[in-house]
Amino acid sequence: MIQVPQRVEQALRKGLVERLPVTFRPFINQQLNDWEKLFPFEQNYLVRILDYLEGLDEHQFDQLLGRLREVEARMHVEQWPFSTRGETIENASYLARSPYYAEWRREVQRVFDEIDRLAPPTSDLGRTKRQLILIILPAALPIDPKTVWKSWRGMGREIALDLEGTSSKRSFSEILFEGNGDSSATLGFLKVLLQKPGHSASDLWILDAGSDLSSIQTELIPPRESLPSAIFLSYSQLQTFRDAFKERLNTIRKDLADADAVVATLRQADLAAWCPAEIANQPTVREFLRALFLSGNGSVVFSNSFVEWAASEAFRRARPQVLVARFGTRYKPKLFTSVAVLENQEKASPLPDVDDPEGSAVDAEILGRYVWLAASRHAEYSEALCLCVAEGVPVAYAIGPPDNPLWQERQPVKIERISSALSAWVA
Repeated sequence: MIQVPQRVEQALRKGLVERLPVTFRPFINQQLNDWEKLFPFEQNYLVRILDYLEGLDEHQFDQLLGRLREVEARMHVEQWPFSTRGETIENASYLARSPYYAEWRREVQRVFDEIDRLAPPTSDLGRTKRQLILIILPAALPIDPKTVWKSWRGMGREIALDLEGTSSKRSFSEILFEGNGDSSATLGFLKVLLQKPGHSASDLWILDAGSDLSSIQTELIPPRESLPSAIFLSYSQLQTFRDAFKERLNTIRKDLADADAVVATLRQADLAAWCPAEIANQPTVREFLRALFLSGNGSVVFSNSFVEWAASEAFRRARPQVLVARFGTRYKPKLFTSVAVLENQEKASPLPDVDDPEGSAVDAEILGRYVWLAASRHAEYSEALCLCVAEGVPVAYAIGPPDNPLWQERQPVKIERISSALSAWVA
């Protein structure tokens, strides 16, 4: 039996899932089957949905889900080989090919919106936190200070920085993280967050396109026998994982049944041998990576896409209080390789890998904004502080509520003062 809360187990034994519309069941069953692989926010959200549905009388149940059943009837879902055990590519294909697909999507969204509006929040979901999103563009990228924040289209405001006197002993990012400290052990605003009562690893995510933040990782991820205090994912450190994943994805033939078979195999594969030691003993993070790379969006191929898509999924699935997204430099796509089908360019082409700093700069500027847009879809981030910095550029960019401490700083602002403001915000 799945180790779900007792009240959910009782609802399942009463046949709650079987009462749901056919196309609603795969999501619920997938979440239940993956219960041990879910983040605390996801578990709480699923319990909230099932508690609400179980509490409805027959009339309320039909009022909520009746229109979705009507759309399913017009779609002739009962004639499809539709899997209710979990979400599959074949399921998605049948839904997408139906002329009623757009109407179906609207009805599913309406059901979730109605549940979000009426279902009582759990205590965990109701916690008030000051959210922080930190986006970093590294000095290696050829950033134009005059246009770097242009794609944000006035959503926030620029902050002039005072870079004079910045010590060559510490990088821009080190000062930002450490504040007035003189070693990575200080960790500035991260240390403030880690010391808060009730802090868990899923509250703090650090996503790195390279390995520039590895010194911070050393501080946050203790030896394997201890529990980590943050979720730290580095694209470069995941190379073995990514290569193994791409190799198996490349075996897919051009039909949906085979795609589902390969995906099903990847869902069951033991990932521990592919993972860095810091992740091998974190089952939830391993499963996050599995789902991330299966969902696509270039995350397994391009480092900057990995940072952006991992951030989007972290917001959706874990609702972290603090997320750090550091972009980087990717390679140029090679000619006559099939990046679109996730081919391993290093094996497919004898040409050497060549950095693409100009293209990477364009990626980072656009995808940094996408990180914020992904967060802004969720109510928890309506009052979040988002700070974007480009190393060595004397202008930062910020979006935040009126009471955030950055607005109180006299410009130009020293990096140490920015660090102190971030510590005050998450405290």
